[in-house]
Amino acid sequence: MPPATPQPGPPAGGAHVALFHAHYPLIAFVDDRHYWYTDEFQDPPTWAGALNDCGFTVLSRSLLKSPLTEVDTTALSAGERREIKYWQPETLGATLFNAWD
Repeated sequence: MPPATPQPGPPAGGAHVALFHAHYPLIAFVDDRHYWYTDEFQDPPTWAGALNDCGFTVLSRSLLKSPLTEVDTTALSAGERREIKYWQPETLGATLFNAWD
C-alpha cells in the first residue's frame, strides 16, 4: 500500500504543525505546511510549553506577527540583510520561517 498523501487544509482533530527553525532552537505553530509563511502563525498549543524544557523557545503568534520594522535586526549578517531586501518580508515570522535560497 503506498504511503498516504497529505491533504491540503488544516490538520484534522486539532493537530498542529510545528515549524522548527533550521539554525536556532525556535519553534512556531501554523495550521498547514507551506514553503514560506507571512501571517499564518498560530498561538502555540498548551502542550508546547514542554518544548521550552527541552531547550527550545516557543514563539507566540503576536511576536511572529510583529512588523520587521519594529524588531532589532542589528545581529543579522550582510547576507541575511540582502535576503530581506530582496524578499521584503513584513513580519518577524516571515523572516524566520521561509524557504529563501
